[in-house]
Amino acid sequence: MSSAAVVSVAGSPGVTTLACAVAVASGEDRALLVVEAATSGAAIAARWRLDVRDTVTTTARLAMEASGTVDLWAAAHQPWLASSRVIPAHPSPVVMRQAQVARWLATHLTSVHQPVLIDAGRVDGSVEQFDLLAAADAVWVLVDPIVEQVVAARAVAEWLNATGPVHLLVREPAGDPARDSAGALASTLGWPVAATVPDDPQSARALCGLSPARRNLARAPLIRTGKAVADRLAAVKGPA
Repeated sequence: MSSAAVVSVAGSPGVTTLACAVAVASGEDRALLVVEAATSGAAIAARWRLDVRDTVTTTARLAMEASGTVDLWAAAHQPWLASSRVIPAHPSPVVMRQAQVARWLATHLTSVHQPVLIDAGRVDGSVEQFDLLAAADAVWVLVDPIVEQVVAARAVAEWLNATGPVHLLVREPAGDPARDSAGALASTLGWPVAATVPDDPQSARALCGLSPARRNLARAPLIRTGKAVADRLAAVKGPA
């Protein structure tokens, strides 16, 4: 098992969209489990038409009702044509906090045999979120190369570094390959760059459920990046 948690700082730049891109891009040999653990509540369920009111298992429901060992892979749902699965968050932030989803998930990560990608949402500085990030094998911070997010990332850098290895996912501004931006961010924050994430609004709209997926979606820049991130996740070394 290998696991990575993706987080953002101020002005959330698309953690959930990237998680969906990684899942959609994964093939049969790269099946992964996406777990939505953001305290802000569900986004994935609405995007992929999952009815969380009665029929869909959420991370909050598992945290509140499950006891003992839980087969997270078996409890997950498969909304994508790819072989990856998802356990969405509950849509209510209140329920997510009351269920202490992050702390519960931290104790169950090692039971999953497939690679796990955790949508941990925005850094909130809570003890529960710290425990979850520390339990993951890697933490990836998605940022835009703008002053506000650099300042926000520097403000939480010490806290994030205490959780374990931290890498950057740098969003590319439109019309800019972001090579210099990514390098400057890595130098400023002291975190290596795991990948750059292209500005691909058409694919992002499809992954947000706002428009139909175009026929050649698999060739889209954002989905190609998703595949690269899925490959990187598979290569992350988990506990022996």
